[in-house]
Amino acid sequence: MFKRRGFTLMEILVNLAIGLILVGLAVYATSHFIENRDLEAVSDTLVSYLRSAEARAIQSEGDTSHGVSTAGSKITLFRGTSYASRTTAYDTTLPYDSYIHFSGISEVVFAKQTGLPSATGTITVTNGIKSTIITIYSTGAISW
Repeated sequence: MFKRRGFTLMEILVNLAIGLILVGLAVYATSHFIENRDLEAVSDTLVSYLRSAEARAIQSEGDTSHGVSTAGSKITLFRGTSYASRTTAYDTTLPYDSYIHFSGISEVVFAKQTGLPSATGTITVTNGIKSTIITIYSTGAISW
């Protein structure tokens, strides 16, 4: 009698197709996980920069105001009355990936000694899938 050994071509192709589908799902899930993690990291850093700018302004560090800008492809913590007239030697920057986008307020300057913001409202940080909304109040409070 004939004994069957090995796998048929159809069995190999079915197993290969199932394996490729599983790999595709894993890659898709991992890429979204990384993008969401990056969104959280950028949002955390933006809030940290805003709070740091406010604290530096209240302490009158450098005898001037301090602010944060989301212009270009980076978040910048700066010293000065505006991003355009800042002292670039004191900049702290965080570049971010091109899939991260900001909308709303693009520059906030906190007044020397009072720490009151020049702009109030929201900054929305998004990666195309998920968003984080950061609110800056007239008192200088920041929530998200």
